[in-house]
Amino acid sequence: MKIVLYVFIFLNCSLCAWAKKYTVHKDIPYTAVTDPDYDKGSHCLDVYVPKEHIKKKGKGKVLVFIHGGAWKGGSKDSPRHRAVGKSFASNGIITVVINYRLWPETKYYGMADDCARAIAWVKQNIAQYGGNPEDLYVSGHSSGGHLAALVTTDSSYLMKAGVTSKVPIKGCILNDPFGLNMFEYMAQGNVVDVFLFRIIFTDLPTEWMKGSPYYHINKDDVRYYMIYGAETMAFVKESSKEFHERNRFVGNYSTIHRVNWRTHIPMLDLFCHKHSRELKKAVAFMQEK
Repeated sequence: MKIVLYVFIFLNCSLCAWAKKYTVHKDIPYTAVTDPDYDKGSHCLDVYVPKEHIKKKGKGKVLVFIHGGAWKGGSKDSPRHRAVGKSFASNGIITVVINYRLWPETKYYGMADDCARAIAWVKQNIAQYGGNPEDLYVSGHSSGGHLAALVTTDSSYLMKAGVTSKVPIKGCILNDPFGLNMFEYMAQGNVVDVFLFRIIFTDLPTEWMKGSPYYHINKDDVRYYMIYGAETMAFVKESSKEFHERNRFVGNYSTIHRVNWRTHIPMLDLFCHKHSRELKKAVAFMQEK
């Protein structure tokens, strides 16, 4: 009986290993450990490499995913965010899932600095994992979508991180992003929300505007892909549509899609399953060019 059990376990493990279509490189630091603000837990990332790209240096499309969590929580190591890396990698995309400093360690601009530094690391190092540094996309859900949009639209963050490419980011994929227009949101004056988010965006309206991706939109070569839930928060729906319309107005490529029946958190689940129709659509968007 024991022999049968051992054989079953061996075969099961072998089948799982065979079915796994990617390799994961965990906890890689993306800043120098000698940096004054270096934090071991925050300044690290995971790289999910599809097997077909392991020996193809500099050929694969790359996605940098920024987790959400209201700028105060979340981690690349949560089951959902690991699933994002696995799911995109299972669909042939080299996927980098990052950590970054959260409140109270820093405010929104420190978080954006960290995201930009992670992208700079990817630009410099992803070729050794099979990725093309010139074929890079950035994505995020909720507050992670805000940070993805901010480092894409406000070039000062990537420039500060040393990224000088003419088109550092090829595309921006936003999943139910929260915070695209924090100036408008904070100005509404909801007491509870203002209390929650002033610790991130300060008491200054000038900072609310500076931290709003909407106000940094200019004509560029970035392609934007956005999805939002039909049952998500009203502010997410409105700001997503406004962000899309502003991009179209200045002549940028932008497409937006509503996902029926979905609320805010379940929108992330659409990127957590390798056979998800919405994930397949995002991958198709990346493969268009």
